[in-house]
Amino acid sequence: MADETDNTTVTCLSHKMKYKEVPCGRQLKHWLELQFVDENNNPVSGLNVQLEYHPLATAAEMAMLRRGGDTRFDPTPPPNPPAGVTDSQGLVRFDDLYWLAVDVKMDGQQLADEMEQRPLGIRRNPNSQPVSGNAFRRETRDKSWRTDVQEKAEAAGYRHHYVTIGELCDRLPEMPGWDSPEPPVFHFPPGKALKGTKIARDALEQRHVIEVCPFRAWVLPLHDTKDYDLANALNLGIMADLVYAAEAKNPTIDYFFRQKCLDLSCIPQFAEYPSYFHTLAVDVPFRERYQPPVYMNTGVGATGEGDTRLFTVECGAHVLVAWCGTDTLLNILTDLSFAPKRCLPELAGAGNVHGGFLEAWQLAKRKFGDKLDAVKTGLGKRKKLFVCGHSLGGALALLYAAEMKAFNPVLYTYGMPRTFTRAAIASLGGITHFRHVNDNDTITQIPPDADLDNAFYRSWGPLGDKLGFDWSLTTAAGLSVAVRDLTFQSTELVEKKDPYWHHGSTVIFFRAQQCAMRAASPNQKSLVDGQVYTRHFVSTRLYVVPSLNEECLKSTAEYQAAFIQCLNPASLAKTFPQNTNPALNGIGTDPRSHSMAHRYLPYIHNQVLELADPGREMHRKEMRVMFRDQVEKGAAYSNPDEVERNREFLALQDMLPVALRRTEADETGKNALLRFAAVTEEEVELSQ
Repeated sequence: MADETDNTTVTCLSHKMKYKEVPCGRQLKHWLELQFVDENNNPVSGLNVQLEYHPLATAAEMAMLRRGGDTRFDPTPPPNPPAGVTDSQGLVRFDDLYWLAVDVKMDGQQLADEMEQRPLGIRRNPNSQPVSGNAFRRETRDKSWRTDVQEKAEAAGYRHHYVTIGELCDRLPEMPGWDSPEPPVFHFPPGKALKGTKIARDALEQRHVIEVCPFRAWVLPLHDTKDYDLANALNLGIMADLVYAAEAKNPTIDYFFRQKCLDLSCIPQFAEYPSYFHTLAVDVPFRERYQPPVYMNTGVGATGEGDTRLFTVECGAHVLVAWCGTDTLLNILTDLSFAPKRCLPELAGAGNVHGGFLEAWQLAKRKFGDKLDAVKTGLGKRKKLFVCGHSLGGALALLYAAEMKAFNPVLYTYGMPRTFTRAAIASLGGITHFRHVNDNDTITQIPPDADLDNAFYRSWGPLGDKLGFDWSLTTAAGLSVAVRDLTFQSTELVEKKDPYWHHGSTVIFFRAQQCAMRAASPNQKSLVDGQVYTRHFVSTRLYVVPSLNEECLKSTAEYQAAFIQCLNPASLAKTFPQNTNPALNGIGTDPRSHSMAHRYLPYIHNQVLELADPGREMHRKEMRVMFRDQVEKGAAYSNPDEVERNREFLALQDMLPVALRRTEADETGKNALLRFAAVTEEEVELSQ
């Protein structure tokens, strides 16, 4: 400190001006309050918080001083204040602070362990996502967006900070299974990680609310149930589409699980133009995240052979195996090579299997047997096995599920062809399998078996060739030998044949029609009532899951109240076997109905959205209301069989809420539906 009579001057380096040096008294000290909360505004107590003073001059300022000849200035800050511990309100106070910017830090392991146990808030923060460098991707950040915590803090006059744990940690915590040289980008943002959260000196003498994003990750909520589940249908459907990605050229699968499932600013999404499918996702502790996926392609490398593709991925709760469908000429040749071959003992105890599918499956086993065997290691830890595939991928998924039947796999397929013969399918009854069929999808009707299809069609109409084996059993209210034999006799099937049959419980999307009468032109008159009427058809797309009727019948009264009606087995048996079903674009088939991204996923996605947000206006709901009204208005003068059939189809549609009850059963599932409904929109459903 200079003497009061000292007239020494100090020179301003930037302006070469001299100023009088004056004596200083005791420096004024300052205070700071920090309150740490999670995304649900719950306090985080017991944290050891350390403040680190910034240097008195930056490196650039020091360089300027040295250029001016001053080598005496020491930028070393004063000693850091003692650490503090957050109380039951998450609050810690620091007094006697110098007027300097500080960085807020704490022990990385303690913070990570605590924040792993904190659930995410429902609303996601788009501003926590990095700025997009992709000119073709819409920027999702919105500076006007406010978290719930931020709105409350600012209303109380406090300053707010939203941070990830990496912006508070003083060191990297242990992350079991993390093998990348760099920490996860979302939780440890480059340029900010391990540097602390800055509090400017002008922001001292006030309270700062620091909202800490939990140390979590996204996983798909897959349910191990023998009943149909819409969360399974959507998420496994997206996986069955994701496996088509050209992984060698663009690692989309790896990016989905290693980046999107760790980016908590939004729920994971798979975009396939023009659709953008959001998954149903729940947050779990970071250590229970998805491990890096294992992608397999028999056609790559110097010894590449065929084109069988799949990936496996594992998280703390389940193992998922997705098989790729028809995507190349080699796949088409595989589809067409349907000469039956004797089933291997590990698949089924009798019967035959599609020869081309068997060869493709055996090729994958030969090339990647060690990686497929590794799946059993995860299952040995009491994890659940989920398998999916579209088209050829569905057939390969069924073969794989047959081999893994001891692990009770849950299998969802989409647009799959027939794979096993009737004798083989009889030994696969223990596999939980839901087989989705879109209207008159051509692939679901191959390999062809004219005798079988004709027999089904004569008895059951246009749905006959699609419903297949399982429908003939489940709708007859029993699985006894007597019922089976009666079913065979009713369709003129004889035991001597061993045709290709479908496996699994059917889920069908189809266009139901109702004939109605409409007044013709006023210029056309009738002698009867003075008006001429013409026939026209109204139609709507329906989501029919026949097995839900059994679920409805066995449900408690609490759940039955949610249904408009429950059909008895006799009613279903009367509707489906005897009467002409809706003309699904005629008796023929349409290969355009086969696309996973454009035909299957939009319909499943929209059905989940409709049930997740019942009050939302949707085109599909409007069309169904119009159809229902037309059925009832025209009941008096329409074909009574057609009216009754459409009423029962609509009743099956009305049962779909039960397919989401497992997701709605706990808080995490309810939150997943809320997040899904908040960000997604109705996708276009193509009926042709």
